[in-house]
Amino acid sequence: MFACLLLISGSVCSQEERNSGVLFNGISYGVGPYSVSSGFSSLATFKSLAPKSEFLNVDLTDFDNSNSFYDSQTNTMIGGAAHFKVIGKEKPNRLFSQSFRIGISFTDQSTFYNSYSRSETFTVDTLTSNTTGIQYPIDSTATERLSMDYYQTQLYIDAAYLFQTGEINRFSLYGGLGAMVGFTIDAYTSVRLSEDFTYSANSPRQFSDPDIAFDFKEENYKNKGGIAFITYIPVGLDFRIGNKGTFWKNSHLGAEVRPSIYINQIPELETEVTTAMIGMFIYRYQFR
Repeated sequence: MFACLLLISGSVCSQEERNSGVLFNGISYGVGPYSVSSGFSSLATFKSLAPKSEFLNVDLTDFDNSNSFYDSQTNTMIGGAAHFKVIGKEKPNRLFSQSFRIGISFTDQSTFYNSYSRSETFTVDTLTSNTTGIQYPIDSTATERLSMDYYQTQLYIDAAYLFQTGEINRFSLYGGLGAMVGFTIDAYTSVRLSEDFTYSANSPRQFSDPDIAFDFKEENYKNKGGIAFITYIPVGLDFRIGNKGTFWKNSHLGAEVRPSIYINQIPELETEVTTAMIGMFIYRYQFR
């Protein structure tokens, strides 16, 4: 598809001689938050992603899982695109200008997350006052945490057809329809088991800073790559930076939101279909 667009753009190099076609007229770069709704972060999911994990087989009877499920995971997406103006027979009072953009987007995301924890307090020693002879217990609070993440690095081919209103004004609005086809180029599962002990004396002269002992272990497992598909509706605001000077007249800043449907194929799991929200802050240089 990308090669076809290059051929098409090459066929319209003579800008004014054609009555219709597409004309390459700009490049852009964007970065923004990428939030995916997910309820797939169960312990069973991670046992499928990391079947050889020893940490996932510990007894979790007394562990608290109240913070394990999140409504969404928020990551960062970056991308660059080429812009093509759709040209045709000019109509007076035409409300919208039309354009097409195609580019590449990249995201390094934590797709799934889960955690378990438990705490226990017990007395490990006593302190005896030299003046009063009163004994004060030294308590230790032991906290164990089991946390896990599934990480994906995905590369997308991104294409969108856009309708823009008020293009001649410094501020303009646009919307349209877009789609992204992605490939997971790296995926792995991280499982972490940590334990810390905090010691403090229950006395008027207790330690100013409690002593803390900490133990940390980690397992990492390589996962297979998959494919992903996103279809979205871009809605954005475009601002031309200046009215004087070639660079400033051609430079645009924009903010765009993309309500999306996200399909993520993970070989170790069932294909996930969920919603996503992508936000992009964009710099665009438009050739005139």
